Amino acid sequence: MPFNLEGKPKVSIITIMYNGRTQLLKRVVQSVINQSYPYWELILQDDHSTDGTYEMAAGLAMTDKRIKVYRNEKNLGISKNRLEAFKNTTGELIAHLDNDDFLYPDAVRLMVDAFQGNPEIGFAYSDMAYIEDNLPSGYIAHKNYGEPLSQYGWRHFGMFRRSAYDKTSGYNVDLAYPCEDADIFMQIAEKFVFTRVPFVLYGYHNQGEHAYTGIGPCNTCTTRHICNFSRVFAKSLTPPIDVLTWKPIE
Repeated sequence: MPFNLEGKPKVSIITIMYNGRTQLLKRVVQSVINQSYPYWELILQDDHSTDGTYEMAAGLAMTDKRIKVYRNEKNLGISKNRLEAFKNTTGELIAHLDNDDFLYPDAVRLMVDAFQGNPEIGFAYSDMAYIEDNLPSGYIAHKNYGEPLSQYGWRHFGMFRRSAYDKTSGYNVDLAYPCEDADIFMQIAEKFVFTRVPFVLYGYHNQGEHAYTGIGPCNTCTTRHICNFSRVFAKSLTPPIDVLTWKPIE
């Protein structure tokens, strides 16, 4: 059920997993359990890990019935794993939480507040803190709504309406890089108002592999012609850029 008896929306939090983050997974899960907003489900989608990640997740799920664990029969990669996780959601609001980050206790409540009473909003995001050695090392205040779309992309803590997602073509799993989050943001942002929730609600693990994803620049990406982020980003520049040639449109 996307709503409960109190009329509050159910929030589906997606966390995708694949190896190497078992030491931080407990922190991820506990940060969701600690939420002041109780109407959530946590979807832990394992991409056929081989290092005990799935087994740890299954054990953590036994502590709270709102935690649901799924495992792919084979390794699919980030974008397809994200889509599989989404398929398992049942909430009206969908959010991403990476498998080595965490939420501050009022994160979900404050994000839900931004959507309630504002049906025009399709996507919301908060400010965030960089975390190193379990301590904040910096803060990011994201831009407010109103700039050209070239100034935006996926921002943490990102949350969107299922009804907004249904107006898109869904997660783009054919991209060369795992840019499916930025792609779905741009698809929603073209059709709906989005908003910033001006609080630090998300702790971003800024160490190790997470600090560098290996994603190259858009102008050299081999799939930029099918990428909604590249398309909208290029179109919203001044002057607009042709996404195929990456040259100004005359």
